[in-house]
Amino acid sequence: LGIIAQEQRDFESAERWYRKSLAIKEKQGNEHFAASTYGQLGILAGLQGAFEDAGRLLLRCIQNFIVCNDNHSATISVQNYLVFYQQADSDTQNKLAALWQEAGLGDFQAVLENAKK
Repeated sequence: LGIIAQEQRDFESAERWYRKSLAIKEKQGNEHFAASTYGQLGILAGLQGAFEDAGRLLLRCIQNFIVCNDNHSATISVQNYLVFYQQADSDTQNKLAALWQEAGLGDFQAVLENAKK
């Protein structure tokens, strides 16, 4: 239902549905599906221009996918992170780079360089 609301640009309803879904998934201990929902929430935040929030949510998504050994989904989520990084102003870009480092995901500049290739 969150995806449908998001497609209809009803971001408030989409977030409510995603948050309900996340609560259920976390209660069940389903890290993989929780990662997907963090990703959806991150994309939703990014679509609304809340790039720092998007970054925080996508980092949680990436970390969960890594724990679940789903490198494909983690890579897609990294690409989403980079899209919102590129759209952000320079102050927010600095914050996003710092958040990446704090998350322990490696050298962010190397990720940026690799994405340009």
